[in-house]
Amino acid sequence: MAHAQRQDRFAERPGDAEPFAAQVEQLTHTMSQQLRLNEAQIIQMRAVNKIKISRAEEIQWQYQHNTAERNARLAELETQYEIECSRILTPSQLSMYHDDKQRDSIAVPVNSTDGGLG
Repeated sequence: MAHAQRQDRFAERPGDAEPFAAQVEQLTHTMSQQLRLNEAQIIQMRAVNKIKISRAEEIQWQYQHNTAERNARLAELETQYEIECSRILTPSQLSMYHDDKQRDSIAVPVNSTDGGLG
């Protein structure tokens, strides 16, 4: 029954029925190493990451022609994810998570000659 429902859900999006599994595992593994998660936290974060990644993909697909709405929904999803992280992670882990996230958001120019130098 669940398999049939999953097939219906992805009928308009061809490909693997579980396209998120590798992303979920990679994100959870990375967080586990960087934040030194315990076993219970790994299990909880895997579930939260699965929801986040699948919902983000759903939003990207559903609002592909409405950039403003897509960005608003993704921002809302990120806020919900942050709340879940704050429930699972310790204060020090949450601080490390935010530090890593901030460092990752710093943009690196694609072309070293951008900005008129060179």
